[in-house]
Amino acid sequence: MFDFSPIKILLIIVVTLVLLGPDKLPEVAQRTGKAWRSLRALQGRVEAEIRDVIPTLPDSGELVRYARSPINLLNDLASKANAADDAAPLTSEPAVEEPLPRPATFHKPIVNPVTQWQQPAGPFDPSLN
Repeated sequence: MFDFSPIKILLIIVVTLVLLGPDKLPEVAQRTGKAWRSLRALQGRVEAEIRDVIPTLPDSGELVRYARSPINLLNDLASKANAADDAAPLTSEPAVEEPLPRPATFHKPIVNPVTQWQQPAGPFDPSLN
């Protein structure tokens, strides 16, 4: 997303020093640090509340990894499914399937009135073309 090379970072630092000056820079850095810490604390509180509601939710690091590469999520789900299949007890008898119910039979065919009038009444005559 952001492609910061060392030269760009150095340029940002130099411009910040020139704009703020050496006497205001510590104060701005301190305010930035406090804002960052409060933002991290807010993130922790929100994550804790979400964990209370959804305890089986993966941690935020795994969610970030899944968002960056959905293939990882599919691989993890497949491995969990394989583990569940391996843990399932094997039975020697095959499962007995119940027969499906027979569909209802009609004595008279259902005719669509629209298609009924579109069909030719008599045998097909190629000379009518």
